[in-house]
Amino acid sequence: MSEDLRDALVELTAPDGRSFQFRYGATIPYAGRDYVVLVELEKDPTGQEQILVTRLEEENGQLSFVVAEEEDIVATVFEKYLALSLQKHLDETGCGCDHEDCGCGHDHGCGEHGCSEME
Repeated sequence: MSEDLRDALVELTAPDGRSFQFRYGATIPYAGRDYVVLVELEKDPTGQEQILVTRLEEENGQLSFVVAEEEDIVATVFEKYLALSLQKHLDETGCGCDHEDCGCGHDHGCGEHGCSEME
């Protein structure tokens, strides 16, 4: 299902009628369910991305995003999303070190990334 969402723009309407546009962030499995992280297209006044942790529910053939309200679920899914985002960033850009064989477990013995040994 996440393949279908990858390029989707999602518009959600708040109870007061205001509309917000989001893009797909990731699908995070947790506690036997898949949660969809949505990232708001418009950043908040401080420049931070706003995200929603949702789950997809189907009723009468219609899919809808239901915002997760349980604090423990939101916190855990958010942490998993951050870890996934960081790993994706490292996979795309590397860890920033100059090591030729970098795979990067970050223990290069060089003093970088918390390494204890100096080159």
